[in-house]
Amino acid sequence: MMALIAYLLRSYTRSQRYFAPFTGLVIAVLVLYSYKPNPVMNSYAATAVLLFIGCAWMGLSFLNHEHSVQTQITIVHLRSARKYTAGRLLTLALLTWLLDLLIVVYPLVSDRFDEPAGGYRILIALAGHGLLGMIGVAIALYLQASWVKKSSHAVGILLAIIAISIGATKISSLLPAQWLMLTLLLPPVSPVMDALMNADTLLVSGVLLSFIHIFLYTAVLVALHIYLSGRKDNNKN
Repeated sequence: MMALIAYLLRSYTRSQRYFAPFTGLVIAVLVLYSYKPNPVMNSYAATAVLLFIGCAWMGLSFLNHEHSVQTQITIVHLRSARKYTAGRLLTLALLTWLLDLLIVVYPLVSDRFDEPAGGYRILIALAGHGLLGMIGVAIALYLQASWVKKSSHAVGILLAIIAISIGATKISSLLPAQWLMLTLLLPPVSPVMDALMNADTLLVSGVLLSFIHIFLYTAVLVALHIYLSGRKDNNKN
C-alpha cells in the first residue's frame, strides 16, 4: 500500500493539477491572517471551512488526474479495484491531515492570535479541520469523472453541496417542521463549524457529539464508495 501511495503522489504532483486547489487554499488562509490579532476559535472555524472547500476541490482534481488507461493498468497490477480505491483514499487522507497540521500551526508560530491558544483548543482545531477536510474528500468521491461524466456538472454539483452544507443551520431554521428530517441527509459541516466557534463555551460532550456525527457521516460515504468501487465497471472513466 505504501508503494501505491508513493506512486499516486508522484503521479498527482507531475500532473500539476494540485496547483490550483493548494494555491487557492494557501492564499485564502494568508488573507484571513493578514491582519492581527485574531480570535482563536473563530479563526479556526473559518480556516476549517476553507479546508473543507479546499479538500473537496483537491479531491476532485486528484481523483481525475490519472488517465483512464493508466488507471486500468494500475488496477490490473493490484488485482483489486477496491485496493486501488483504498490507496487513493489513504493518499487523500495523508494530504488532508498534512494541510490540517500546517493550517492549525501557522497562526501559532506567526503569532496571529489575540491570546494563547492552549492545548485544548489546538486539539479541537486539529480534529475539526481534519474531519471537515475528510468530508470534503468523501463528497468528491461521488463526483469524479467515472461517476459524473461532464466536469462542468461535477463542479456545479460540488459548489451546490458546499453552499448548502455551510448554510445548513440557516436553511433548517427556514424549513417547515415536517421537512426538518431532510436536513439529516446534509453533510454536517455547519454543526462542526458552530462547535469550533463556540468551543470555549460548549461542554466537551457537545463538541464531541458534533465530531462523532461528521465522522460517522464521512465513514458511511467512504465505506459505500469502497463497496461500490468493487462492483462498478472501471472502464467507464
